[in-house]
Amino acid sequence: MYTRLLLTAEKPSPTDAYVGGGAFLPEHIPWPACAGGRAFFHLTAVPAHWFYPREVAEDFWFSIFIPVDVQRHTHLRQLRAVEGASEAVVLAYRRGAASRSRCMSDSLELGRIERVECLEPDDDENLDSKLDGVDAWLQSTLTWNGGRRRLMLYGADIDDILPSHKGILSDGMAYLFIPDQPDFALGGRAGAFFLQLG
Repeated sequence: MYTRLLLTAEKPSPTDAYVGGGAFLPEHIPWPACAGGRAFFHLTAVPAHWFYPREVAEDFWFSIFIPVDVQRHTHLRQLRAVEGASEAVVLAYRRGAASRSRCMSDSLELGRIERVECLEPDDDENLDSKLDGVDAWLQSTLTWNGGRRRLMLYGADIDDILPSHKGILSDGMAYLFIPDQPDFALGGRAGAFFLQLG
């Protein structure tokens, strides 16, 4: 058994994890940007209680922000793990009152992420988008000093939700790492996000 992540174009409720759209970042947390100042794309937001069911309130969230080049897809290289890091930004925060969007590439395209319990056995060849479960690496094993892999996103699952950003993760697999123990005291960077291509 494993927990599959079903990504659909359905409108998410305020408590649903979602792909695309804006982020409910509080005003004191700056919108992530590259060294040159270009704002990152908000890829997905996930409630923290998915990872820490008994340790955090329901208004604590994680969001993943990535650089995007929709023409040449040069951002795919920026999402690779190099010495335990990529250019993606993972933020942990207490959900703000309103959605924010600062990236010129942002769109109104938005999709829901639903957890589905699958009865099939899980293994290291299972490339479904999933929560926890068995690690399935497309290349070499990834590690992150701050914690472990908790979520996998298959690139093709996102394409139908974000058609104007089709191929944003190519047909690769992306991996979210977050700390084993939650720390939302100040809000801010709290994880790592890596992409592997087959």
